[in-house]
Amino acid sequence: MLFGALRNYYSLAQSLEPLLSRPIRDRDQDLWCLLIVGAYQLHYLRIPDHAAVHATVSACAALGKPWARGFVNGVLRSLQRGPKPSFDAAQAHPDWFADLIRAEMPRQADAVLQGNQTRAPMSLRVNTTRIDPADYGRALSEAGIESQAGLVAEQLILNQPVARHTLPGYADGLVSIQDAGAGFAPQLLAPQCGARLLDACAAPGGKLFHLLERCPDLDAVALDVAPARVAHLRDEAGRLGHRASILEADATTREWWDGTPFHAVLLDAPCTGSGTLRRHPEMKLLRGADDLAPNAERQAKLLSSVWHTLRPGGKLLYCTCSLFSAENDAVIEEFLANTADARTSAFVLPAGLSTRHGWQLTPADWRTDGFYYALLSKD
Repeated sequence: MLFGALRNYYSLAQSLEPLLSRPIRDRDQDLWCLLIVGAYQLHYLRIPDHAAVHATVSACAALGKPWARGFVNGVLRSLQRGPKPSFDAAQAHPDWFADLIRAEMPRQADAVLQGNQTRAPMSLRVNTTRIDPADYGRALSEAGIESQAGLVAEQLILNQPVARHTLPGYADGLVSIQDAGAGFAPQLLAPQCGARLLDACAAPGGKLFHLLERCPDLDAVALDVAPARVAHLRDEAGRLGHRASILEADATTREWWDGTPFHAVLLDAPCTGSGTLRRHPEMKLLRGADDLAPNAERQAKLLSSVWHTLRPGGKLLYCTCSLFSAENDAVIEEFLANTADARTSAFVLPAGLSTRHGWQLTPADWRTDGFYYALLSKD
C-alpha cells in the first residue's frame, strides 16, 4: 500500500482535495498521508470498500489521534460514494515531470509515463566467475523460481520477484540483483583484461563487479564519498569474491589519485533518479525541476575531474539513471564543447532510443529502468 500510494500520489491527492472543507494543518499531515493510503485502497485494491474504510479509520488510534476518526471516515465515505475516477498515467506524475517527458520524448512519452506506473521486474546478474548462467538458471528452476533470459548473457529476469535470501547461492556470491538496463556497462566500456579501471561513483557496485566478473584481473579502483556506501562496496566485494581498491573519496577532486592514468573510467553520476520511479516512487515527491541544474553542475565537475585521470586512447563511460536531457545529453554536449581531446562513440543497444550523444533506455520497455549511456574517447 505504501508503494501504491506513492506511485499514485498525485492522482489520489486530486481526488481527495475537493472533499476537504479546509486544508489540513501542518501538524496533522500524518492524517493526510493516512487519507492517501485509504484512497489508494478504495481506488486501486480489491479490498471491500467497507473494510478499507474501517481499517483506515482504525489507524487514527495508532497515530495517537483518535479524535480524527470521524473526519477520516467522512472524507473516505464521500470518496466511496462518488464516481470512480479515471486517471491517466500523466496525472500520476508531478506536472513538471510529465511536461518535460512530453517535450523531450514526444513519441515515447505516453509509454514512458505508463511504464513508470508498473512494477519493475527483478533482474539478476550471475557471477560467471563462480557459475555458468545456464547452470544457475537450472538451480533457480529446481528451487521453483522461474526465469527468462535478460538483455546480456549474464542476466536472468524472474517471472515473479522473490526475497533475495531465497535465491540459490546468494550468500555464497553466485548472483546479484541488478536492473537489466545497468548491465550494458561492460560491453560498452570493454576494457582489456589487466587494464587499469576507475569507477568514480561506485556504490552500490553492480557495474564494477560486473566488469570484474568479465575480467577478474582488472586493476580496479573504486571511489565513493559516503562511508556507509564504501562499507557496502567492501561487503559486496567479499561476498562475490572480487578484488578492487575501494577508497572513500570525492571524485570531484583528485586528491585521492596517485597520478597513474587509467585505461578506462566508469562515471555513474548522481542524478534525480527519474528513471527509477518504478522502484522508487517516492522520488516523485522528493525531487523537483529545481534539482536538475545543481545536478548538472555536479555532473560536469565529476566529468571534468575524472577526465584528467584517463590516459590518451582511453574510454570513459558516462551514465545516469535519469530520463532527462539536462542530466544526460546536455552535460555531454557542454563537456565536448569545452574539451578539445574528447569525442563520442556511437553504439546501438537492443532497447531504448538513440540520443544526440548517447543512448536512452526507458521503462517503456518493461525489462529496463530509465538509464542513459554516453561513451567518450580521449585523443
